[in-house]
Parts: sequence; C-alpha cells; structure tokens
Amino acid sequence: MAVSAILRVTEVTVAPGGAGRCHVLVRNNSVVVDQFVFAVRGDVSDWTQVKPARVNLMPNQEVSVELTFNPPRAAGVLAGRHPFALQASSREDPGGSVVQEGVVIVEKFTDVVAQAVPVTSTGRRAGRHTLAVDNLGNHEHGVEVVATDPDLRLDFRVRPRAPRLTPGSATFVRIKAKPRKYFWKGPDRSMPFEVKVLAPGAEPVAVDATMVQRALVPRRLFWLLSALLVLVILASILIMALLRQRPVSIAGPAPLTVPMSASATSTTPSAPTTSSSAPARTSAPRSATGGAGGSTRGNTGSTAGSTTVTTPFVVRADASPGFGGRPQLFSYVVPAQRRLRVLSVVLSGPAGDTGRVEVRHGDTVLANVDLAALGGAGVRHTFSNPPLAEPGERITLAVYCGNADRSCTPEGDFTAALVR
Repeated sequence: MAVSAILRVTEVTVAPGGAGRCHVLVRNNSVVVDQFVFAVRGDVSDWTQVKPARVNLMPNQEVSVELTFNPPRAAGVLAGRHPFALQASSREDPGGSVVQEGVVIVEKFTDVVAQAVPVTSTGRRAGRHTLAVDNLGNHEHGVEVVATDPDLRLDFRVRPRAPRLTPGSATFVRIKAKPRKYFWKGPDRSMPFEVKVLAPGAEPVAVDATMVQRALVPRRLFWLLSALLVLVILASILIMALLRQRPVSIAGPAPLTVPMSASATSTTPSAPTTSSSAPARTSAPRSATGGAGGSTRGNTGSTAGSTTVTTPFVVRADASPGFGGRPQLFSYVVPAQRRLRVLSVVLSGPAGDTGRVEVRHGDTVLANVDLAALGGAGVRHTFSNPPLAEPGERITLAVYCGNADRSCTPEGDFTAALVR
C-alpha cells in the first residue's frame, strides 16, 4: 500500500458555533515521490476544513493533516454523534488509498423564541390568543407555558400547557383569557397579561399580550331599547287618549236593560217555520277556566232552582320506558281560590301500550286501569264518592309504563264541579 494514515484522536467534542480539531498522520510508504489528496466524507463535510488539502511526499516521508470542525449554531446540525471519514488518495497508486474514521460529538444548545397572535384580543366573555413557540436549538425538549395576570382579573386556560418542541419547527399553544367579572355597560376595559415559556437550561421567554373586555350589552342595543321604550310610551298615551273619547250616537239613547234573575233564562225568537207552535231555543251562559297541568273548557248546566257550573281539565302523560316498575307522575294542580269536586274521567291512549295507570287524588288511588284497555274510544270512570280537591292539591295520573322501546302516552279528560 502506497500510503498509511493514523488518526491520533478518534472522537472530537465541539460546541455549536465553536471549533474542534484533530490530526491525522499520513506517511508515503512507496519508493517514489507521490502526491496525496485528502477529503472528508460524511455529513460533517460541509463544516470541516482540511489543511493541507493536498501534499507531495518523498518516500518514507510523513505529514500531519489537521481537521478543523466548525458546526454552526443552528437547528440544522442536531446535537449528538456525527461519524466522519478522512480519505487519503494517492496519485501514483489510486487503488492504494486509505480511509480513517472518527466521530464528532456536537454539544446541545437551547434557543426558544415565542410570539403571541394576536397581541390584543377583544371579547365580552373571553379573549383567545395563539402562542407560536419556535425551537431554534439543536435538540428536542419540552417547555412549560404559564400565563400570569398582575392584577388578578383574568383566568387562563392553556392547551397544551407542556408541549415538546422539535428542532427547527414551530409549536402552537392556544391561550384563552377569561375575565373573572363581567359588566353590563360602559367603556371597554383593557387587561394586560404576560405569557412565559420556561425551557430547561435557558432563560424564560416572556411575551406580553392584552385582553380587551367589552360590556355584555352592546351600546347600540341600549339606544335601540331606549328608542323602542319611547315608542311604546307614545303608543300607550295615544291609545289611552282615544279610549277616553266618548262616542256620540246619532240613533238616540239606548233602550233600558231590565236585569234578569239568576234562575231565569233568555229566549230568542225561533226561525220562521210553517208551524206557529215551534218551541223557543234557550241559551245558557258558558264559563272557561284554566289551570296548570292541563287545558280546560267550561260549561253551565241549568236546573229549575239552581245552577251547577262544571269545568273540565285534561292531564296528558308522556312516560318513558325502563323505569323498573316505578310510576311516573303527571299532575293537574287546583288553582288558587277554587275548589273542585271531581265527578268523572275518560281515560284514553294509543293502542299497543302496556302497563297500567292510576288516577290519584293526593295519595289516594281513585281508579286503576290497564293501559291495553285504553285503545279506541277509551274508558270512562265515574266516581261513586267524588273527591273534593282544595286549592293547591293535585289530581295525578301515575303511569307504570311497560313498553320496551317507546313512551306510554295515556290521557285523562276530567269533569269537575265548581264548589262555592
């Protein structure tokens, strides 16, 4: 072999941005003068210098070749071990080239920068920011993002709070700033805060941001409501002025109305027919009442010496299946200043429901009916001893739904008498 090479140090440690050196002893083993060319192979070749790059050696003469490693302080050169090889090529004996291998160990460095976008957010209930964290160092590591408010007027939600940063890449962190107190009206309130990025072995990176809080009710809405209120007041005044005017009739005074007793009935002339003995049709006054839990409608039954006022109400149920045999309650509450004597009920429901329904007055069970019997025209139940329901008491449908996959929807149409 025409040449021999000896690498004096096989591992070189160097800091990014610094310089590391090693020497290779090259000897001409041939009997002729030869020229040798030196080249570095591997990913370190871009930042490695060889001196001298070529040399002429007499037989048995040797030279020391210096390798200088200058890794840049950038994310492109990762921290860790980088193998390399020095190739010494002979001009006289190309097949007799020699290669020496070694390792360059690049040390770690940490460089983190951050920027908030937007710097100022605006909102009524919260402000949202995005923090872009760039890892300009040469190794992967984790950081912690902390938001602080010097005036303690904001609460923060940071996602993710402890991200891991890849060299040469940006990581985005969502920050939600939420005011601790709201206000209905007034000027906007500016609340500055600070976000810190804490990286191991490096100084904290501080980023300033601001959340501008607006009133819950926009200013335009106040003006709109004020204008609407003025219009309502003007319309009310106009309507009251029109109602106060007494109409003048050109037909003369109205005829006197003779009051009738409570037991008397009013008659209306019947339509003309071929028979003069057609009976007159009587009309009875109607009353309508309402209450919680059902829709109501009223009528009046007239007798020879007294008047009985009845008021119906409806209780509708929508019981879900799968309650383990427990009843579901649907009630009508007797309104204030009313007393009702419940006379009867017509229970109805769709065909196919299974289970049963109970009619209750408070804790007293008045009727118990199978749901399967309610399909079609329903079931009428007249109470032999009609219960008296006082104001605030409940008339309840207790539904035991036995369906497998749909609700039970029975309905109770009650008839009750008003008790004075």
